[in-house]
Amino acid sequence: MKKRIKALSVILAAGMLAGFAACTQGGRGPGGGTSASDDGTFGDGDGSTTTVRYYSFNDSQTNAELREAIDTDFNKKYPNIRIQLEISTGSFYTNLLNDFAGGVEADVFGMEPGEIYPFLSAGYLEPLDGYFEKSETVSLDDIWDINREAYAYDPATKTFGSGQTYAVLKDWTTDSMLMYNRALFTEEQLEMIEGDEDGDGVADPLTFDEFERLCDQLIVRSGSNITQYSFLPGLAEAKVLAQFLTNAGLSWFDPNTYESTFDTPAVQEVVQYYYDILGKNEVNNVGSTFYPLFAQGKVAMVMGGLYLVDSYGLNNLDLGIAYPPVKDENTESKPYTTGCVGFAVSSRSKVKDAAFKFIEWYLEYYGERDAKDCNNFPAVEHFAEEYMLDPEVNTDPVKYEATLFFYESLSHAVVIDRNPYCSQASLESIEFTYTGEYLEGAMSFAEFCDTLDYEINRRVRQAQQAEG
Repeated sequence: MKKRIKALSVILAAGMLAGFAACTQGGRGPGGGTSASDDGTFGDGDGSTTTVRYYSFNDSQTNAELREAIDTDFNKKYPNIRIQLEISTGSFYTNLLNDFAGGVEADVFGMEPGEIYPFLSAGYLEPLDGYFEKSETVSLDDIWDINREAYAYDPATKTFGSGQTYAVLKDWTTDSMLMYNRALFTEEQLEMIEGDEDGDGVADPLTFDEFERLCDQLIVRSGSNITQYSFLPGLAEAKVLAQFLTNAGLSWFDPNTYESTFDTPAVQEVVQYYYDILGKNEVNNVGSTFYPLFAQGKVAMVMGGLYLVDSYGLNNLDLGIAYPPVKDENTESKPYTTGCVGFAVSSRSKVKDAAFKFIEWYLEYYGERDAKDCNNFPAVEHFAEEYMLDPEVNTDPVKYEATLFFYESLSHAVVIDRNPYCSQASLESIEFTYTGEYLEGAMSFAEFCDTLDYEINRRVRQAQQAEG
């Protein structure tokens, strides 16, 4: 059985990869690093101007806008602080760890919940609590509660959710909400996906059986080609698979040993279910994004965040938003967030106060701006409430309805499962390597699960041994 995206999809997928680079995290390639000063410190705090080096993800449009904002706003407020923007290429977190090992890391850099543990265990990150306490413009109480679950860490117990705060989110969305094109559904199908049996005014999540039934019904074929896909993942498939496991009450690793669970029947059942749906939609282009196809009306359902409405013009669709499916009707849907990318500061920086000024400025400047644009929810919670939930500000009716639904979803969101010894990026890399082989028939399901199990455990054991 072939598992290949055909004709139009193959052509479009190549273009989509460029767009997906904005959502994936690159890193410094050859020649992309910078040198520490002669005394082994970072930044430049000795002259009349303090230089703060900010290592940014590789998104040309975002970085161009940031440069302009720094020039027109930050530099006027802080004329004695110079922000040196350094752009990533390649694998962001791998190269950031290499920068730390080589003593050339930036003062401020991006951070994600699924990638933070190696930096914490090495003592590379500066606690931010004291800086927030001294700030006259923003406090940790202004930030969404999810920040504590994502970035507060207690090294004594090796647990998140308590202890000091080692990063602060820039903005936030639940990246795994189910987005659907209502125009492609029949009335009967809409009744299924929009049913509200408990009468709370919010559609109940589909069960796995209902979701699979819709996926089967919504695929449209023309000869050997699919002309309408029922479900394309949108995010890197490993993250979507993690959501399906979460909503089956499972995880891809054991929370006690941190070793893989891909050798267990319960996890294998969900894995097979999920990849069977991918197979029916002939998906083997792991890691690419299919939002342009969705925007063109060629896909019924994707998973993603609020930012997609603007990014791909989804306000031109009859757009529906739903919670991700659950294994059965007795399970509560818990949409995870990969969308709380944050700022962290090097514990070895000699310009930490100036570095925090940049973070402080960003949270205020971009918080208000993004809230007025009604894009992602800004880190400072009150900006969302003041602007995004105001129909006189959020005037597009499709975007407004999407905003309300995503806002409701934030109270249900959980941080994606984090394995301290095998990051989400590592899981995605493993899946990227082997999923195509499995879906193309070059590897059996048992071999696929055995390979994932082996590769995850190999990384876990190596990391545990290195930690001592």
